[in-house]
Amino acid sequence: DIYDSKLSTLERRVIKFYHLVSLLAFILSLNTIVIATSAHTSVLHGRFDQMAETAYMLMKREFEYEFVSVRWSFLISMFCFLGMVTSRVLIEFGLLKCDGDESSRKDVAMLIMCSVGALAANLLSYVNSTLSCWHSLFEMTMYLAQLGMKRAFVEMRLLKVVSVLCTLASVFLVGKLALKDLKEGSTKDKKIL
Repeated sequence: DIYDSKLSTLERRVIKFYHLVSLLAFILSLNTIVIATSAHTSVLHGRFDQMAETAYMLMKREFEYEFVSVRWSFLISMFCFLGMVTSRVLIEFGLLKCDGDESSRKDVAMLIMCSVGALAANLLSYVNSTLSCWHSLFEMTMYLAQLGMKRAFVEMRLLKVVSVLCTLASVFLVGKLALKDLKEGSTKDKKIL
């Protein structure tokens, strides 16, 4: 329970982070499955120009939104999954507790963070090197946001407008809750000192 008074501020924040990345991993994985399945069905129908230098260029040209959305959703959900597993390990093994035996737990927590950090950096480096149309995952993210906005507000797809607005509201609320938590955490930490 994140409202357990025995938990430190750090433990509560890691639990909240776990909840956030778990939700994101779930949502993005479902997004990947549904859009990939629909794109696959569209490819089977064959109602598109099948001539292209490579399959990559064909997918980017004929199924741009689907191609970018599926790849981005999968990659981000994978990083969310890494964050989810890492935070769960830190929580379940009590590595963030503040009691008498902190030094060995702190070392194990740092080992886990460094190991997962190395894996995440390696994966991000590799992913960035394989994005033929973008220089980085961040650039791909901005491109996908532009595609989403275009589908919502230029092509005027009503449910896409709803999706974009709900996504923006969710981002705003996560930011608002994070700022509130930071403010409350610093107040509690000052009371403890």
